[in-house]
Amino acid sequence: MHSLSLVCGALLFLVLGPIPVSAQSTDYPVITVGYRELRLSPEDLFQLTVSVPLFASEPTLTSIVSDNDTVFWEALGPTGQGLTLNESVSTFALVQMNHTGFFQFLAGLTPDNITLQWAVYLNDSITGNFSTVVTAATDFFAEDGHYWGLCEELVVLPGSLVGQSINIVWRARFHLVAESEEWTLLLDSSGGILDTYSEKLPCKACADYTVPVVVGVSVAVLAILSLLYLKRRPAQ
Repeated sequence: MHSLSLVCGALLFLVLGPIPVSAQSTDYPVITVGYRELRLSPEDLFQLTVSVPLFASEPTLTSIVSDNDTVFWEALGPTGQGLTLNESVSTFALVQMNHTGFFQFLAGLTPDNITLQWAVYLNDSITGNFSTVVTAATDFFAEDGHYWGLCEELVVLPGSLVGQSINIVWRARFHLVAESEEWTLLLDSSGGILDTYSEKLPCKACADYTVPVVVGVSVAVLAILSLLYLKRRPAQ
């Protein structure tokens, strides 16, 4: 019986040992804006280089994409350097954030996304309201007793791109991990909330690990039952 216990224990270790039972912790870059801490969840820049190969070949664009401070990107469409309509370009915004502040790089490509026409940083008279916007966005959650969690996006957009009548709109997206919710806020340059919407997120840890855990436990139970059957079966 002792040997049977050892065999069962070994089988359980082999089957269940490698299966994760909780989400792995991940390190996110953190910046402090005033007295507010923003934990950033950078977007996948690889998708940008695949969809627009110029970002993987043009030196100016490549340097911005590969910069560790570049965290978010957005296709703005026919938009000029001042975030106004310009049908002659296809513009992309790349957001850089670090301890010194917020910077939004604008790349104006030809409409077919083949050639770079110009590359500039968005005027700091617009991005200079960064601290005000962050404070207002985080206050939105703090006033309801919630922590704002992971910042998944912060970008300056033409108002027309998000259905707003004003010229400049800040869009912020936060993942409230404790509530399993994703919130999107639209704010004006003074931090006023223009619109909000949210959606419930599925439990990623549950989705990732439920199936392997169930399969692992099932295999272990079957192995134990088989061993017990063999142990009790009369010798031939």
